[in-house]
Amino acid sequence: MFYYDDNGASYIEARGVTLNREPMGEKLLWTTLFLEDIGIISVSSKNFMGSSEPFSWGIFSLKIRGKTQKYFLEDIDIKDDMLGIQWGFHPLKTAFDWAKRLVKTLRPKLPDNELLTNFYWSLKLLAVRYVPVEAVDWRFMWLWLEEWGIAPDLFDFHKKLKFNDAEIKLLMQLSFLNYDGVVNLFKGRLDGEIRENALKIAAKYAAQLLEKNNH
Repeated sequence: MFYYDDNGASYIEARGVTLNREPMGEKLLWTTLFLEDIGIISVSSKNFMGSSEPFSWGIFSLKIRGKTQKYFLEDIDIKDDMLGIQWGFHPLKTAFDWAKRLVKTLRPKLPDNELLTNFYWSLKLLAVRYVPVEAVDWRFMWLWLEEWGIAPDLFDFHKKLKFNDAEIKLLMQLSFLNYDGVVNLFKGRLDGEIRENALKIAAKYAAQLLEKNNH
C-alpha cells in the first residue's frame, strides 16, 4: 500500500519477511526484505533492538527518500518472529541457506507472492521438531521449481536416480500436502523402507535443478 503522511512524505506498507541484515556503523542497519507485491528489496534502518531479526514476519512501513527512491525502514509490526526454528543448528542453517538462495536467484523488486507464501510455511515446518529438516528443505525447493514451471516429472526424475517406490511416494506426498498434512504425515509411521539419507540426497538434487535454471 502506497500513502503519504501529513508532511507529504511518501511511504510503502507491505507484508513480508526480513531475510538478512548487516550493520552500517553503530546505529544503522542494511536490511534485505522479501515483501508481498514488491519482491526483494534492500533498505536502511535504525537498529530495532531485535525486531528486524532475520525471518521476522510482519507489516513493514518504508519511507521513500528523495529522487533516488531509496528506502528507509520506519516501522515493523511483527506478526510472527519465527523463534521456533531456533531449536537447533540444522533448521536455522537451512533457513539462512534459503534466504541466501532467494537473494541470489530473485531479481530485486520482482514480486513472487507464491514463493513468499511457500517460504513462510516452510519456515513454520522447520519449527516442528519431529518433521525432518531434509524433508522440509526438499519440499521448499521442489514447490519453488513447480511454481516456476521448471520441475521435471517427479516420479520419472527420482526413479532414474534410483529412489525406491516408498521414497518416491513420500516425496509425492510432501509435494502436495499442506502444512497440516506434512505435520500429520510425520506423526505416524511411514510406509515402506526409507533410506536414512534419501531426503538429504533428494534436497541436493532439487538445489542443483534450481542452480542449473538460474544460469
